[in-house]
Amino acid sequence: MTSGQERVQAMAADAAARFEAVYGGPPALIVRAPGRVNLIGEHTDYNGLPVLPFAIEQSHYLAAGEGSGPRIEIANADPQYAAATIDVEALDAFAPPGSWENYTRAALLGLCETSVLPSHLLERGLRVLVGSDLPSGVGLSSSSALVVGFAVAALAVNQIDADRQRLAEVLAEAEQHVGTRGGGMDQAACLLGRQGHALKIDFFPLEVDPVRFGGPGCLPVLISDSGVRVEKSGAGRMLYNRRPIECRLALALFQRWARRFGHAEFGAARHWGDLVKPPFELPHAGVLALIEESIKQPWYSIHDLCDHLAMREQDLRERYLRIGADEYLLEPADGFRLQQRAQHVISEGWRVEEAALALRSGDWPRLAELLEASHASCRDLYEISCPEVERLVGAALEAGALASRLTGAGFGGCVLHLVSVARFERFRDTMERLLGPMAAPVLARPAAGAEILALTRPAA
Repeated sequence: MTSGQERVQAMAADAAARFEAVYGGPPALIVRAPGRVNLIGEHTDYNGLPVLPFAIEQSHYLAAGEGSGPRIEIANADPQYAAATIDVEALDAFAPPGSWENYTRAALLGLCETSVLPSHLLERGLRVLVGSDLPSGVGLSSSSALVVGFAVAALAVNQIDADRQRLAEVLAEAEQHVGTRGGGMDQAACLLGRQGHALKIDFFPLEVDPVRFGGPGCLPVLISDSGVRVEKSGAGRMLYNRRPIECRLALALFQRWARRFGHAEFGAARHWGDLVKPPFELPHAGVLALIEESIKQPWYSIHDLCDHLAMREQDLRERYLRIGADEYLLEPADGFRLQQRAQHVISEGWRVEEAALALRSGDWPRLAELLEASHASCRDLYEISCPEVERLVGAALEAGALASRLTGAGFGGCVLHLVSVARFERFRDTMERLLGPMAAPVLARPAAGAEILALTRPAA
């Protein structure tokens, strides 16, 4: 048994023991729901452009069993997350933003709304205990892994075998109940991950293409923590939600410009990615040229947008700026930066395509070049970096990384590093010396997606 397998069994056994201590009996099953590292492709998923993530060994472990009535009982091995009981008849009664129980509500509500899980089955109840070695708020998709874990646990307890690809789409939509207007990368990576592979994932429709991550000369990927925590469903919600809104506004400006100049057919595009797919199939460079021509201002006010889109302010707010039932994105102090956001997502989508080719062929210098360009675009055009992340990136390059860049939603969290095998040990030692033990990088190994683990019983 490998050390990784031993770790999985130890975490599963601990979750099972804690479940029994809390609920007075053993769980029916254990679900492992992994986090993910995104090799390249930040904020492209909700724009209909591809990503290249892989599931990782760090995971949530959910011990689950049937309950004792129409309620969902959840507990967590981490004392900062208080136990909660959720009435099955009030799944949509969400707690304040940032509350961990909302991930349970979102997962189960999504399953019931789409009839993946018939709602009457929840009347039996559900009990879950969560243990984890996957840190939250560091850009490794802890929140989506929790949504996936609750969904897989609920389905398994009720003996329902759902199609994984369909489930990824359902849960991507369900997580928006928590208040983040993201795409489907995290749920797909968590559910569909394959050991030893990255996944090239495209969207609308969801398409998954495994890319072998290994072979002769494969370079290690490491991750280190910037120390900045930004919860997408909590304090970082407005920072995160601003970007999808700016992308939608940028597309609306582009389409209005296109109609004026005889290209009304572009009005059929629902996402930026549609422009590089059939029937349009524009080259990425061509779309970038059109963006520069059609979205000229460095920033836009709400007044500017109303003028350019010929909309009343209230209509603009309702159509583009709404985040929740009674919540809207306010006009940013630095204005809506539309050209920059569109430039990032189109160029990043192209980099993903190129990175998948480089990974398949083992062209590590090319992959490093693309990762470096991705980080610069995330920093300068999408503006999702921060000083702590930049310090980590700079230290990593000084320590000998071939490439280093932020990974995940941004605004903090983790940084990934591509390092040559020959410099691997020296790189880790140098990083720890430069930045201290907290930033010491750890290996990120491509792992299997969410799975139901066999419960091992101690010998009598």
